[in-house]
Amino acid sequence: MPLVCSYFALTSNVFINIAAKDATGLEWLGNAVLAPVQFILVGQEANQREDGSWQFTQRFDYSHAFWIKTACSWAALPPSVMLGSGLKGLSLLGHRARIRHSAILAAKRSTQTRNNQTLYLSMGLTLGEPTETLISQGFQRKKNDENHLFVDKCALRDIGTLLNQAHIPWWVDCGTCLGAYRYGGVIPWDGDIDIAVLQPDFDNVQKALNHLDPHKYIVQDWSSREYPDSWYKVFIRTSGTMIDIYHFKILPETKEIAFVLAYDHQIFFPEWWKIRERRFKAPVAFDIVFPLKKATLDGVDIFVPNDTKKYLERYYGENLNPVKVYNPQTGLYEKDLTHPYWQRSYVH
Repeated sequence: MPLVCSYFALTSNVFINIAAKDATGLEWLGNAVLAPVQFILVGQEANQREDGSWQFTQRFDYSHAFWIKTACSWAALPPSVMLGSGLKGLSLLGHRARIRHSAILAAKRSTQTRNNQTLYLSMGLTLGEPTETLISQGFQRKKNDENHLFVDKCALRDIGTLLNQAHIPWWVDCGTCLGAYRYGGVIPWDGDIDIAVLQPDFDNVQKALNHLDPHKYIVQDWSSREYPDSWYKVFIRTSGTMIDIYHFKILPETKEIAFVLAYDHQIFFPEWWKIRERRFKAPVAFDIVFPLKKATLDGVDIFVPNDTKKYLERYYGENLNPVKVYNPQTGLYEKDLTHPYWQRSYVH
């Protein structure tokens, strides 16, 4: 995991991995020589709009001759890093290149979000302040299990506050949503927190999370080259754990949203993982998700889909009861072998 996190830290490096479209002279040459590095790191191109804001798009097309381009990029990597970074560094001695680099850096660190509420309403989504509250099923947990993932839930509170302030619709997803439905808290054997947002808010999420304390959190873009704008991870320094922020694309023609599985076609991910994750891709109707409901997760205020039960049944089947039931006599969670979960392939 440290190696993977280091890779994604490099992908977010403005100096190494972003090429300005209007670059000239040494800056342009430096970016040209850095092309092999930026191809491997899924580099971005920065284009300044007429209003002065910056647009960041994927620099390269990965749909043609991918393996040939990849092999050539790796072969050229050492001289590309040394010569390209040297040339680009020299270019920053010039006033225009230095001003442009500072502007791009400021844009990446910006906390100014754009309200997408009008866009969502025009697509038929029902938003607004949630008025209904989810009542959990009240399944029993072991004493003190409400403290499981304590640090992660503190991070969830911090993230949720920022998303609310930026008017970004969000809800807890996957196992976190299932825990809220069953217990009003986390599943005792769950390993992380999952959040969902809509894809048009991808940039807004980054800008909102720029408010997070960098001494406590690291925000990384884990989107893939095939599916950009699809996945953030928030690394919690004290615990070493991560919070997933998944993105759902909007399908206005069918009045549905669908989870974007960033690494659906990556050969480096095992097939059992892809099979397990693909069940989350099933489109879901607007009215199953919106308007969102209020809920709590061990005292943390959260949002869940409007028809929480039906939403979860898409993922987990009709039986949403715990697959392991707490036995007060033994003090243990014991498998309910009659639960359909245990008949699934790739049970984890």
